[in-house]
Amino acid sequence: MTGVPNVRVTSEDLHGQAPVALRDGRTAYELAIDFSYPPDEIAAALTDVFQEAVDSRRWARRGTGEHDQPDDEPPASRAAQHPEDGY
Repeated sequence: MTGVPNVRVTSEDLHGQAPVALRDGRTAYELAIDFSYPPDEIAAALTDVFQEAVDSRRWARRGTGEHDQPDDEPPASRAAQHPEDGY
């Protein structure tokens, strides 16, 4: 049986690639934020990351009937690869 994934948010230098980076796996959801970006850019990037997770149905609320809605094209994400991915 698998447990609930751990969530980890860190402050990272993403070397100008993007304001945020994420890794979403079975055991962990890791979000890195590069605070050298302006707050509005960070907020927009976080909105895109979270909206994509909802649109792709990786994140869903149970019992709301939202899964009956037609699929829309998910927004392009402004997230970079997570720095621990080694790419």
